[in-house]
This record gives sequence, C-alpha cells and structure tokens, in this order.
Amino acid sequence: MAQAYVPIQTVTLSSTAASIEFTNIPQNYTDLLAVFSIRTDAANTNRALELRVNSGTSNQSSFTMYGDGSSSGSASYGSAIYANMTIPGSSATSSTFSNISIYISNYTSSNYKPISIDAVSENNGVSGAALACGLYSSSTVISSLLVLPESTGSLVQHSTATLYGIGGARASGGTITADARYTYHTFTSTGTFTALEKIKGAEVLCIAGGGGGGKNFGGGGGAGGLLYSSGQLLTAGNSYTVLVGSGGTGHTATWTPIATNGSNSSFGSNIAIGGGYGGGYNGSAYFGGGSGGSGGGGSYESSGGSPTSGQGNTGGAGGSNAPGGGGGAGAVGAAASGGNGGNGGSGSSTYSSWGYATSTGQLSGGIYYYAGGGGGGSGSGTAGTAGLGGGGGGGQSSGVGSGVAGSAATANTGGGGGGGSWYSGNGANGGSGLVIIRYPN
Repeated sequence: MAQAYVPIQTVTLSSTAASIEFTNIPQNYTDLLAVFSIRTDAANTNRALELRVNSGTSNQSSFTMYGDGSSSGSASYGSAIYANMTIPGSSATSSTFSNISIYISNYTSSNYKPISIDAVSENNGVSGAALACGLYSSSTVISSLLVLPESTGSLVQHSTATLYGIGGARASGGTITADARYTYHTFTSTGTFTALEKIKGAEVLCIAGGGGGGKNFGGGGGAGGLLYSSGQLLTAGNSYTVLVGSGGTGHTATWTPIATNGSNSSFGSNIAIGGGYGGGYNGSAYFGGGSGGSGGGGSYESSGGSPTSGQGNTGGAGGSNAPGGGGGAGAVGAAASGGNGGNGGSGSSTYSSWGYATSTGQLSGGIYYYAGGGGGGSGSGTAGTAGLGGGGGGGQSSGVGSGVAGSAATANTGGGGGGGSWYSGNGANGGSGLVIIRYPN
C-alpha cells in the first residue's frame, strides 16, 4: 500500500507554554510522524528535547548521539527518551528554531514500539544536532505524545508541531483491504461506514440482491442492480448507513406466492435496485419475469422482465417449451430455444480489479464478475447455465414427472437464482448483494 501522510493535528503556540502535547491520537493508522519547529526560553544555547509517551515516563528508554560542530558525545537513558542539544535556548541567535522529526512505528501494536528522532538546532553559526533511538517498552497502544525541554525552560511563542498518520485506513467500517492505489471497505451485510477524515474522490459500488428463480418452466432470477458512483466527497466524522440487500426467495409453492425480487442495496443516495424474480407457474397460469435491477427470465411463452436503466439488462423470454434466463449486469438473459432453458446473462467484469483487492465476486478465467443472471430451468431439453457473476443454474429435468430445482445464487454477488425445471421443479434463491467503498491511499 502506498503510504499517505495524513495530517492529524497542528499546534502553534500563541504564548509561552511548558510543552506541546497531542492527545486522543486516532488508532486507524500504522505509523506516526511528529514534526516540530520549537525554541525554549531556557538560559542555554541548546537544550535537550524530552519525549513522553502516553503522558508518562515509565517503560521508556533511549540512546542519543549529539554534537555542535566543536564537540560531540553520546548518552544512554534507562527511563527517559532524550535527544540532546536539539532545542535553541535564550543564548542562541534570536528567532531561530529547531527542526525535529519523531517517527514511531506500529504505534497500535501490542509489541514494544521503536522511536527514532532526527533533530537540528538552528543558531546561525554553531548548531546542535542529534540522532536518537528510543523504545516504548509496553503493550499499550500509543494515544498521546508530549514534548518539552528537558529539566528547565518553556517553549516560546510560535513554536509549532504537526502530527501525521501514515498508512492504514482513513475510515472505519466493513472489511478493509488495500492494493497499491486504493483502500477498500467491503460490506457483505448492513453496517456503518465512518469517515475519520475528509475523503475526496471516493468511489462506491452498490450491488443489490438477486431475484429468486421461478417454479415449473421457471425463469432464472434477474441479477441485482449494479450501480457505480465516483467523485464522492465524504465528510470527516460523518457516519453513513450501508444497506446490503438480501437475495429474493425462489418460487417453491404449487400455488402462490410466487418468487420475489431481491432487496435494494444502498450507500447514501446511491441505490441499487433488487433483481427481478423469474417467471413460472402459479397454479393457474404461467407468468413473465419480474422487473428490477436486471429483469427475471420469462416462463412458458412469457416475456422477460425489464431492467433499471444503467443497472442491468432484460430477462430472456420464455418459449413454447422452456423458460428464459435472468438478465445480468453485463448482458441480457438468453431467450428459451426449443426445449432448452435460456442461459443467465453474464455479470459485469468492469470491476475485476475490485474483486482482486477484496476477494469478492466470481473469478473465471482470471477475471472477476459481479451480478450474473440465473439460468432458466429445462423444458424438454437442457437447463440454462448460470451467468458469470454468481448466478444459479437452472434445474435439469431427466424426463416426464421429474421436477428438478434450480441452483441458488452465490451469496454477496447479486446473482439471480436458478429456475426450476418443468414438472414442478422449484426455483432457487437469489444471492445477497454487496457494497464496496474505495478511495485513494
């Protein structure tokens, strides 16, 4: 992952103060970098800097090497973190300040935390400089840092410090992964996304639940709607509700109720529409596929369902002896052909890189697919195949009187459920949806 330096807090002293302290440090980064430009009023040319982790002095040790151009030395400290000769005092050239960087690795780890200090004390002549290595010998996470002149003196007006977080996520919620360019938050169930800082250019992929497959010449369920949004501005401190839609229920009763559409998925105003149900037989008549994100496949001589604009494709029409396949996010559902059920429409491969980063979707031939349509059940021939992207296959009958259920779609793909074969094969459930938010590292 690229290591972004994210400003957490800046402190500029408007008057003399004993110290500068960062408190309530966020715990969502990997490392910390604190940068200081400070001066003390102590009656010295250069004073030592003291660092206190978590406001105390316990579990802290250091070794420092220092010099001022004419002399040099080193020192070890068993119960303190010092960087000698690093802060200009009142004897130094007027209005000169030090330049100090403090780097802390793995500050939220339960292991001991290494600390490095690099400092130069400006004096327009002979200046002090120091390198120091410190150790915070505790399993406690670091939540505060305090810097002050060692022993005597206070920090003067205009002394400034900035704390940066490095690496890690800039928000919380979902399962967090990353690649070289982006951080991903993946939600496989309803939850909350919280921006820990202002995030520009976020992208959102919402996939709704797929529709359930139909029964008896059952059409395949339509895939859940797939909606992509870019250029999202997420406000620091704001929490956003993430809804992940469930898959529709396959048609299993001899009489009504019929199969159901999948449920919507959403992030803020981005709403993906649930996939349409597959058509089937309700005990008195054959009916067509339902409309939704993608349309469900039609039953015996019935039409396929309509899609939501920009989110999916039409379901395949049923023929005189077989049903159609459900529409997918990448292609229409196939119409029945003779006694063969229509294949489910393929899902979208546009977001394959998201699949690699999050291990979601269906991997086929090195490409990840999302939101495939369900296959139509068999008539007198073969059943329709599942659409790539998690759709379920249609039920394959072995002959007269042999009703075979379709296959359920894969969870968290938005795939449509497979339709049941003739002679009362049951429809299968659609797959639940998915929401992924990503932003630059």
